[in-house]
Amino acid sequence: MTLSTPTPLAIGIDFGATSIKSALVRGGEILRHGRLIDPQNATAAETMAAIEGVIRELCSDLPSLVPVGIGLPGLVDSTNGIVHGLSNVIGWEEVPVRQLLQDNLGVPVILENDANAMAYGEWRHGAARDARHVICITLGTGVGGALILDGKLFRGAQLAAGEIGHASIDYQGKPGPYGSTGGLEEYVGNGQITERAMDAYRHAGVIPPATPCTPEHLAYAAQAGCPVAKELWEAIGTEIGAAIASAVWLLNPDAIVIGGGIARAGELVFDPIRRSVSNRTAPVIHESLRIVPATLGNDAGAIGCAALALEAIG
Repeated sequence: MTLSTPTPLAIGIDFGATSIKSALVRGGEILRHGRLIDPQNATAAETMAAIEGVIRELCSDLPSLVPVGIGLPGLVDSTNGIVHGLSNVIGWEEVPVRQLLQDNLGVPVILENDANAMAYGEWRHGAARDARHVICITLGTGVGGALILDGKLFRGAQLAAGEIGHASIDYQGKPGPYGSTGGLEEYVGNGQITERAMDAYRHAGVIPPATPCTPEHLAYAAQAGCPVAKELWEAIGTEIGAAIASAVWLLNPDAIVIGGGIARAGELVFDPIRRSVSNRTAPVIHESLRIVPATLGNDAGAIGCAALALEAIG
């Protein structure tokens, strides 16, 4: 009789702008979560100390510490383990996170862009686990993206591949960062959808379901049959689909996995996304393409980081 080798453990840390989530992970399973850390009211050094503390707490009943993966939003050098700067968190310029934690903990530590970590989690253990070529998209405050190509996480020459939020859907459209105009993120981020909803209700002469009318409120209204809300979700899905269609022509993926808060609108947004992609691509390309919601939810980042940490040590 041959006994199977237990799946090794790792810690995944999902560094968000308002909270840092952590978990002890085995494969695609969260064994336990760590306490939340607020990065906004602390220096980088204080937050690093808190992260080290929560890692030790998660391993307190284990024989030893385990490898650690950290997903961060912003300019992250995953090759050298350095944070050049974070989105919406100040004071994180040129922080050698990997070296600092490895020196203090004595275990392997990897850093990754948060969208890449989410994508890797969904590919290894979630909605895309049977696919080889995947585009993952997160729809929330902004629009993030990541690529799995030929069964590998694809980071690009400057580690910035997959940023579909900056893909233009109107070259004369709304101004965005880096001199771009008409970037998808300028239309379908949380704040942008809220602004569009308020404008749509005002122009229709209809009282909105809430003030401000967030994407969550807009989804409730559409599900209740509100024509203003339903029309706006149709437009949002069509715009997202237009950006996806360009990426589909470029990369010819097996699957598109979409997560984040906006994806919780369900078929209100997925139906027009799928129609938009179908209307803009050849049948031979879109007939076998799966466009599906992410399945790991808020745990995708932690699970992906843990998996990447274990992969890094072989």
